[in-house]
Amino acid sequence: MTLSQLDFGETLAAGAVNALLTAVFIGIVAGLIVKRYESIHELRLQTRELEHQTRAALRTTYSQLLVAQRHSRQASVQLAQAGGESSDPDLAKAAGAAHDEFISLYHGLNLDASAEMWRDVRGLRKILDDMLNSARSGDATGCEQLVGHARAARQNLERSFRVRLGYDPLQERRDLGKYDRGPGN
Repeated sequence: MTLSQLDFGETLAAGAVNALLTAVFIGIVAGLIVKRYESIHELRLQTRELEHQTRAALRTTYSQLLVAQRHSRQASVQLAQAGGESSDPDLAKAAGAAHDEFISLYHGLNLDASAEMWRDVRGLRKILDDMLNSARSGDATGCEQLVGHARAARQNLERSFRVRLGYDPLQERRDLGKYDRGPGN
């Protein structure tokens, strides 16, 4: 039977069935599109939450690292001024423990660090290693000369940390001479 052979009532019924099937089809497609949009939106929210958690953990580790590097630096200077490891074994243990705390946090920071942060924290570590070695040998002058380098290295790390978090740096990068850990160093 062709459409031209249908009477008015049958034509109306066929049109109604056609409209109903079209509406059902459009409803299903719209439902799928809405579900897809909701899934994408939920995935974006999860991604933002993970980035927020990563940034929070990175900030916490960074702030702990700053405290640990300051303690390591201060303990090394105190040990050097006291005459070194042989003059004050307890101070030597304290300086070693402060440096070990820095090293632990150094490794934790490197897990989420950008390449620039990684280089900057490596430079800071090398300076603190040399400060502790000078302090253990009682070289107060050598140890105190490294204090400025350590502060500059910490400022470089702060700069690269801000860049890692997507902020503009507040200061220029400082030259650390032989302690600069640029690519290949």
